[in-house]
Amino acid sequence: MRILIVEDSLLTRIMMQRSFEKWGYEVVAVDNINTALTVILSEKIQFVITDWIMPGGSGTELCQQVRAAILPHYTYMILVTALDDTQSVVQGMDAGADDFIRKPIQLDELHARIRAGERVLELEKNLTESNSKLMAATEVINRDLQMAATMQRSLLPSTSSNILGIAIDWLFHPSTQLSGDIFNFFRLDAQHVGFYIVDVAGHGIASAMQSFTVSRLLSPDMGCTSHLHFSQSDSANCPVARSAPQVVANLNRQFQTDTHNILYFTMIYGVIDTQACTLELCQAGHPHPIYLPVGQPARFIVNGGLPVGIIPDARYESVQLSYAVGDRLFLYSDGITECESPQGEMWGAERLREFVDETRQLSVSEVIRLLDLRIRAWQGSDSFEDDISMLILEVG
Repeated sequence: MRILIVEDSLLTRIMMQRSFEKWGYEVVAVDNINTALTVILSEKIQFVITDWIMPGGSGTELCQQVRAAILPHYTYMILVTALDDTQSVVQGMDAGADDFIRKPIQLDELHARIRAGERVLELEKNLTESNSKLMAATEVINRDLQMAATMQRSLLPSTSSNILGIAIDWLFHPSTQLSGDIFNFFRLDAQHVGFYIVDVAGHGIASAMQSFTVSRLLSPDMGCTSHLHFSQSDSANCPVARSAPQVVANLNRQFQTDTHNILYFTMIYGVIDTQACTLELCQAGHPHPIYLPVGQPARFIVNGGLPVGIIPDARYESVQLSYAVGDRLFLYSDGITECESPQGEMWGAERLREFVDETRQLSVSEVIRLLDLRIRAWQGSDSFEDDISMLILEVG
């Protein structure tokens, strides 16, 4: 380790330098604080022993200048002084000194104080290295989370999609980089369209991984591993779509909570028959969807069973509706209705229903845009405590 000695007395400098070199240290010795500061700023000096009173500037001034400088490392400073009053100690500490030694200098005591300072610098070095490793690890984690968030969004349907005359749009705001909410909209066969919305309990990585898994099982592209179809085929050799309650019941049997998995989830799964103009919905603990028929007030569809994963033999039923061209269906997570204002008031389901009624003349994309603005204004922030998701379907 290199030690800088700042001492205007030549005899004292020589005595200290010889002792330090005998102890195994590399020494730089100067006689004033201006030269000392130049050395500290230009070379890697982490240990300074400076006299308090010198011509041209004091040791406390040097301490202040070093502490004000932007250095890549910590510099340990010992003040050498003949002063022994408490006020002087306070003044030196305020200036940035780490330790003191009284004159006349006792070499054994000075050596002990240097070793104590070395331990402090070693601790600082270890903390800096640990912090660098932590920052590198955090950067990797954040990069992975950003990639995962991009993958999660890729699972969502395209905005303004249209399948067999059914149009959609949606709103999606994770409370963190990853969300436990997921939804989709897809063609099941020549006349049926399927859709779902899922809200996994909790937030973050674990919930997002669960939602990933559920989304894959509810993908019509997964073939025989998908929960959407029976394994057998009809006479035209096409897969047969399961009813909405069957799909939810199968998921419930597969995703039972236990001591290793407590991530239950709420959901709605639905099937639209575009030839019969019917809509089948199965709710599993999810907020009641809002149905907006043409020329009629918006209303809640109140039905459903327990969330998925609570009881193995839970029974699920469905609601069937006959729809007309222009009818809309709104599926949403409780992050919307439970969004709180700064005063602690929730947005609420009834306020959402009124919003749906008020905006019925707007396009679904404009409804989504306006809802986004309303919720942000209600909360007074662009970040949300819970995941926000809404899927709007409009039959054409």
